[in-house]
Amino acid sequence: MTKGRRMRRVAALATALAFGVCIQGLAIALDESPVPASSPGAAAPPPPPPESMSVVPAEGESPVASPASTPKPKAQASKLKSAAPASASASTSLEVEATEAKLKIKDTADAWIYAKPSKSSKKIKRAEPGKFVNVTGSTRYYLQVQLKDGQTGYLTPSAVDLTKPTDKVFMLSKDAGVLDAPNKWAKKVAEVHQGHNVQVTGIALNYLQIKMKSGLVGYIPMTAVQ
Repeated sequence: MTKGRRMRRVAALATALAFGVCIQGLAIALDESPVPASSPGAAAPPPPPPESMSVVPAEGESPVASPASTPKPKAQASKLKSAAPASASASTSLEVEATEAKLKIKDTADAWIYAKPSKSSKKIKRAEPGKFVNVTGSTRYYLQVQLKDGQTGYLTPSAVDLTKPTDKVFMLSKDAGVLDAPNKWAKKVAEVHQGHNVQVTGIALNYLQIKMKSGLVGYIPMTAVQ
């Protein structure tokens, strides 16, 4: 072998050995290098499911709803709504203007005494013409009466002789409204003033029936002349 050919073979062998050493070093470096950190642009791994998510129950178990799916506000609203009718249905007590009088039922009367001040309520008994009833009060449209057996009933004022006639003159001790019926719910039709004289033509429960100079007839409280 010539010297030049031997030198070319030695050079080729050296080059091959050097290339092999480089490959082996690179492999070792790759095996021992740490796992690179995620770059800022890399997508983050999906987070674990939150504890509030619903869990699929085992067979035979009832599913448990997550807190987010429980309709608490709706349940509270329904409770408030259902409670409203109860408070709205509470009835107010009957207002009665107290009085004391024995009044005669008209001979022509054909009326009933009711359990409440309404014709749709229970009928206690028929009013007996010519008999007297013990009146203990009045509502806006009915007289409250006490029967002999102790029951409380209600009778229409038109069934009795409500006003006892009289003819006197009184001086008013204070101003008073003139009403179209002898109860505090009646309509005010005029007014009379302290120091003036009034002609009293009748007495009805706690009221005096008066006749004014204009011819108007109405009722004023008895306290207006005391």
